[in-house]
Amino acid sequence: MRRLLFLLTLLPGLSWAQKSVQVDGPYVRYEGQQRIVKTIWQDDDDLVVKTEHGALNVVPEGHPEWAFQVKLHTIGSENAAQPLAEKTLFMSDIEGEFAKFRKLLLAAQVIDSAYNWTYGHGSLVIAGDLFDRGKDVVPELWLLYKLEDDAAAAGGSVHVLLGNHDVMNLSGDYRYTDAKYFKHAWFLNTGCAGLFGADTELGRWLRSKNIIEKIGNVLVMHGGLSPALKGLTLDEVNKKYQPYGQQVKVDRNAPFWYRGYFRAPKISMAGVDSTLAAYSCKYIVVGHTIIKWNIASFYEGKIIGVDVDEHKGKPMAALLENGQWFTIDDTGERKRLQYKPSNDQINEKDIL
Repeated sequence: MRRLLFLLTLLPGLSWAQKSVQVDGPYVRYEGQQRIVKTIWQDDDDLVVKTEHGALNVVPEGHPEWAFQVKLHTIGSENAAQPLAEKTLFMSDIEGEFAKFRKLLLAAQVIDSAYNWTYGHGSLVIAGDLFDRGKDVVPELWLLYKLEDDAAAAGGSVHVLLGNHDVMNLSGDYRYTDAKYFKHAWFLNTGCAGLFGADTELGRWLRSKNIIEKIGNVLVMHGGLSPALKGLTLDEVNKKYQPYGQQVKVDRNAPFWYRGYFRAPKISMAGVDSTLAAYSCKYIVVGHTIIKWNIASFYEGKIIGVDVDEHKGKPMAALLENGQWFTIDDTGERKRLQYKPSNDQINEKDIL
């Protein structure tokens, strides 16, 4: 406890006299021109809500030594077509596992222990699913928000695309949301919809994100591109699936739901080639479906599956550097990306 209190004093605005521990937030909401910042603290046995002023302090629950600060920045829409950096790291399905995400970013030398961007002109690409199941969604979102700004200042870039769980949370479907967020929403006098609503900073930021992007010669989305969407431009795909209603409609052809690269009815090689040709791409990177070989390439190296079980498995990312594909794990070990069975050899027992 004595070490915990010492670490807390390292955060701006905290003193020895304060014994409460920040456990969630900050949540930034707007009422007209007024910005309201609230955090949830554990004060002895009680949870309390505090209205904050000044810098935004983010403290991953249980790890005050991992705290960082965030500066708010202008939120703008991102072009659906972006250049490819000499080194680009692809990952997906973080799902609130902040500790594992942080460890992987450190191992890949994207950040240092103080959360400084150390990837230079490189790019970090998240292929969806920031929400659900895990308990540390908020610090994960704020870290990506911060790195997006820091990377741009250093000549690099961060690309965050939305997956089905992100769209679900923005549309009122909380079936996989950890109970912690229902409880904390109640303390903030709102529902889960209010935590990331269109009147919040993180809600606005998330709503600015694309569903699909072309990064150099790589087409990136969460699930895959169904043949049903043939003929649509990238902007048309994003426009079609970005409006968020009060309740998400499960559209199995949506780029954040589609599983046709791995599950029946599977797309053919000709179908994959047609997609690549339509967008002048060489590769398609997707998350959403965990195959037992992931991270690996399929369809003769044209489909890269990057979804690994962050909750049970070993965090990994795919690295495209100077035209060569690698995998990198949370120890920093790098290996050449493996080619795995052709699509017609993958069956349900291979999907985890």
